[in-house]
Amino acid sequence: MNNDVKKILLERKFTSLDYSKLYVRGFNDMVNALDIGMKEFEYQLSINPNLNQDNFSLWKSKGAPILFGDNEYANDALEKAKNGNFSHIRGSAGNLRGLSRDVDNIGGFGEWWHEIDNKYWDTFYSTYMKTKKIGSNIDYTISGYWDNDEILDEEITGPMDKNELLNYLKPGESLDDLS
Repeated sequence: MNNDVKKILLERKFTSLDYSKLYVRGFNDMVNALDIGMKEFEYQLSINPNLNQDNFSLWKSKGAPILFGDNEYANDALEKAKNGNFSHIRGSAGNLRGLSRDVDNIGGFGEWWHEIDNKYWDTFYSTYMKTKKIGSNIDYTISGYWDNDEILDEEITGPMDKNELLNYLKPGESLDDLS
């Protein structure tokens, strides 16, 4: 499989309904992990009011509502994508890519995460990073942002399974048809 064929198949993958579903599932998991982590922190704070609250109140009043709203938008966007309109999924993915600016405005992710078991932060952050990568792939592909062969760089897009890419051949299409 040459690079031109890989690019075509990756573009199809990153603009597919299944990939959009993967993105929204990740977003749902990320928001759920945030909600669970915040509830655990509030529980621990009720036991020990001397915990480092850092920017928790800002997360409660600003950060979490932004993410919960963005999550609702992602789910609505998926419904539109099921009808062939992927522009809202691209918008949602772009919003998630921009989340770091919102997080910076409330003082980062916060030290409060370190006051509870690491599993809460690990689950939230790993899910966030994975979902952000999927979202970036969607956004960059639909928007045409990829430079040259950047879409082929697995450090940017994530691991590439050549056998899985074959699933994005159209019915009756062969690799030779794309070469």
